[in-house]
Amino acid sequence: MKKLNLKGRLSLCAEYVREGSRLADIGTDHGYLPIALCESEKIPSALACDINPLPLESAQKNIAEKGLSDVIQTRLSDGLKEVGADEADDIVIAGMGGELISAILGDCAWVRDSEKNLILQPMTRHDVLTRWLYENGFRIEEQGAVYDSKKYYTVMRVRYDGKRRKCGILEANIGRLKPDNEASVGFLNKCLNKLKKQEKGDPRLKPVVSQMEELLS
Repeated sequence: MKKLNLKGRLSLCAEYVREGSRLADIGTDHGYLPIALCESEKIPSALACDINPLPLESAQKNIAEKGLSDVIQTRLSDGLKEVGADEADDIVIAGMGGELISAILGDCAWVRDSEKNLILQPMTRHDVLTRWLYENGFRIEEQGAVYDSKKYYTVMRVRYDGKRRKCGILEANIGRLKPDNEASVGFLNKCLNKLKKQEKGDPRLKPVVSQMEELLS
């Protein structure tokens, strides 16, 4: 059977998962991420979690078809509520809004462990998530961008270090993303265009827009 080949958002999420780690994939949907990582033997095991039974049933079917039911366990879970601290080293939370991801992290005390590797992929409001991370003691270790289904997205690799940081509008939009490749430039331009629209109703954003333009020039 042909191995599953990840693309776009999930491919970048997979890059940030550490070799040999136990994965918890939150909002697993069809289970593609844990399947691909276990098939490639990058990780030994995974929890595929979802809040909805139907996607979880789809994931179970896909996992069984790949013969991976012994290494990938599916679990009905609202965020990380049904996942124990001793069950996962790397946690992927992808395909949700930045506000929801922030809430999931805020509801789980054990993610505040510097040994845990968090891979976060917000579909919207990444600036809200970035601000929450900065203000709650999480450090963005690595950040990239990807073009997927005609849209630009960002993926962050995050770790808790307990240091609370100030986060202005510019920092919230950029995070640790650098305009060093086509996808990152595309994502930052998307942020800039959004800020320009907001600037029309809020002139205080003019310095932020200027800084973003300078970064991208």
